[in-house]
Amino acid sequence: MKLGDATIDRAFEQSFPVSVLSLTTDEALIERRAGTLPPGFLDRKSNAFAFTSQSWIVQVDGLVVLVDPCTGNGRHLGQAPVFDDLDTPYLDRLGVRPERVDVVFSTHLHHDHCGWNVRRDGGRWVPTFPNASYLFVDAEYERWASTDHPNTFSPNVFGQCVRPVVDAGLATVVSPPHRVSPSLTIEPAPGHTLGHAVLRLESDGTTAYFTGDAFHHPLQFTDPGLHLPGCDDLARAIETRAALVDRVRRESAFVFPAHFPAPHYGRLGLDGDEVCFLPGETGLLQSR
Repeated sequence: MKLGDATIDRAFEQSFPVSVLSLTTDEALIERRAGTLPPGFLDRKSNAFAFTSQSWIVQVDGLVVLVDPCTGNGRHLGQAPVFDDLDTPYLDRLGVRPERVDVVFSTHLHHDHCGWNVRRDGGRWVPTFPNASYLFVDAEYERWASTDHPNTFSPNVFGQCVRPVVDAGLATVVSPPHRVSPSLTIEPAPGHTLGHAVLRLESDGTTAYFTGDAFHHPLQFTDPGLHLPGCDDLARAIETRAALVDRVRRESAFVFPAHFPAPHYGRLGLDGDEVCFLPGETGLLQSR
């Protein structure tokens, strides 16, 4: 799709069901805010939504920018079978050759957001995008480089997905807010992880946020206190979510989360005094 002067494409890795009841058991809220959305957001028979792993490819200002490069092939994490030993045609789905990617940005360093930083070459991990500058937020880099912080969600993520990039001389550690290009800025959004960040696009009067894991489901736009397990700092994650909802609403911005099912993006509106998600092209409509 086109937003201002930017072209935005999506690369799909995989999708699997997650119970919406892990977010809330408020049946009225679920029906009101998820029941009217496309079917991937709520399967009424199973009370599940389609948790979708995908990357965003933004082409603007002469750059090809890859956001959140998923889990990757051939990685055995031993944590959740759905992530183990993947063999997907992800690179074919990028729509651009790996050599053409100029910037790789992970909103955070959970394995499903940085796995394709690298690929297997014989018995070692090497950078997948050999001509790219890989941007790491300083607080996030330090969080995963440290052995002092619990690391149960992403075993070996730093050694496998970051260290080979550093050793190849392709890594740049940045402090947000950080201007990537005239249209793109990395902005802090901590909580889900200590250094979680978002990428803000502003082009020709249009604004969009690539929000990583600040939001896993549209119910969190209505109630930012809802959450899935795994946050480094839950109180900050909720505070960040509430602030992002306010900004996205105020700026009439698009939001591109990392895990939403089809149509994968949208805007926010109001239904009475309740924030609601306007998916895909319906996000072009006025708040209802």
